[in-house]
Amino acid sequence: MVIWTVKESECFIFGPNLLSGEISCNRTGLRRCYFLYMYRFVVSDVAKPGMLPIRAVVALTGLNSDTIRAWERRYRAIEPARSEGGTRQFSEEDVTRLICLKELRERGYGLQTLAALSTSELTAMRHSQKPAIQTPPPTQPPLSPDQQAYLAAIEELDVSRALAKLKEMSQDLGNLQLILGVAIPIMWEVGRRWSEGTLGTAPEHLVRAQLKSLMTSRLDQIATAAGARRLLFTTPAGQLHEFGILAGSVLAKEAGFDVLYLGPDLPTEDIIWSVARGNADILVLSVVRRMSEDEMRQMERLVGTVSPNVPVWIGCPPDHPLAARIPKATFISSIEDFQRAAASLLAD
Repeated sequence: MVIWTVKESECFIFGPNLLSGEISCNRTGLRRCYFLYMYRFVVSDVAKPGMLPIRAVVALTGLNSDTIRAWERRYRAIEPARSEGGTRQFSEEDVTRLICLKELRERGYGLQTLAALSTSELTAMRHSQKPAIQTPPPTQPPLSPDQQAYLAAIEELDVSRALAKLKEMSQDLGNLQLILGVAIPIMWEVGRRWSEGTLGTAPEHLVRAQLKSLMTSRLDQIATAAGARRLLFTTPAGQLHEFGILAGSVLAKEAGFDVLYLGPDLPTEDIIWSVARGNADILVLSVVRRMSEDEMRQMERLVGTVSPNVPVWIGCPPDHPLAARIPKATFISSIEDFQRAAASLLAD
């Protein structure tokens, strides 16, 4: 609950479950009163009473601002309002949601799964007495010394040193070795550090930019065979993870396909138009985060429109609910799945 004082620039915030403590208030006739947290701050850019700027949310939740922005941008786990000046403004429910997300992540739940749940469902999970998930989190082998040196340069934002190390690690590797042995371990470690709040958004963006540049260069170096079947690679609107379709493009072109790579975050109508105009033989999509109901319906419409003439392959996590909604598509959850599908297509 947010209570505004006479001065418009000041307010008191009473946030639930932020500080343990229970006070009996029998004299007031109340059986119980939970006085959990109070925080006072000066507001410099508030769109309307009752909304909080991100710096206040950082203080209330213990999350850093980069993590909050990334959870919004990548997973749509939180969707704050915006002030007239374009800055994020958070409601009491937004704060509650972030607190639940943080605690449930610490108990072992995946953010993709949590992002699809309502705030009331998250709150119920948070207060549940069930133990944390028993399935151990996925792991990767320890980074090599070269990979550790690369990330050390990334953390210092030493662009030249990081790029030189990346080129050194990749120069003698084939494309599959580069993807499996260099790119994926680095991205996994970056994702782990970012989710734990030990790596900021700027270094994470630098890694993505350098890997994208490297993979795009590899893609451009592969000649296209005459008469090859064309695979169109993209992601639906709101799906910003690009590495999967870029890696798939490189492997597909190396296998003998013609590749039309359009990058991520393409609206439904543009995908439909591109498939027709680009004479695509296969539409390859990548979906990482959970989707809203409206986004699921858009995917159903996209596949329903395209699939009668052009097969649709969708790369996504094996437990993604999209697979149950779109039986007409071929679902791919690993590089091995993609290679098998590509080999089968070449054999036709």
